Amino acid sequence: MSSQQPPSQYVPASEIRFRLLFENSMDGILLTSPDGRIFDANPSACSILGLTREQIVAAGREGLMDASDPALPRLIEERKRTGKAHGEMTALRPDGEPFPIEMSSVIFSDVEGNQFTCIIFRDISRRKRAEAERERLFAELTDAVARIKTLTGLLPICAHCKKIRDEAGNWTAIELYVRDRTEANFSHGICPECAKLFYPEHYKKT
Repeated sequence: MSSQQPPSQYVPASEIRFRLLFENSMDGILLTSPDGRIFDANPSACSILGLTREQIVAAGREGLMDASDPALPRLIEERKRTGKAHGEMTALRPDGEPFPIEMSSVIFSDVEGNQFTCIIFRDISRRKRAEAERERLFAELTDAVARIKTLTGLLPICAHCKKIRDEAGNWTAIELYVRDRTEANFSHGICPECAKLFYPEHYKKT
């Protein structure tokens, strides 16, 4: 009894699983060659790059990546040397605007020994903006802390005129002492008790 031959349109289960992963991945996936040619791009890659699959294939690596980014040749050399690479680099939008991506890439061979590369990447623009904002706020906080002056310890103050004795032994008006050692400034007025005591003719009860 002869064994039944699979139909000509038979597709291996492994290829079906790969295609499902390729088509539904939230990360961009490119099937490429080590020299920069692109053979296929999944829907997420098209969405991230703002191009159709055909445009991505036609553009190749040179048309999609910022050639001035020093990370590009470094990651290519790392992949060539170790067979894989991971890092951040700069891609280009259709209008030429650069944007950051995080990518992982590996080299593999098919059953015939032909070398291919797979690139998985994601747009990290939002993360980079959040990091930049966090660094800006931290720098502002650090600067503010550096500018803050505080008064600590016991302050020798005159019981009558309220002047304060500084580290050099000089007596200074309290408002000048505080002004020179903190970020505070003073404005002057008269409290009701002093107004009644020193300016009784102008004092009015409220």
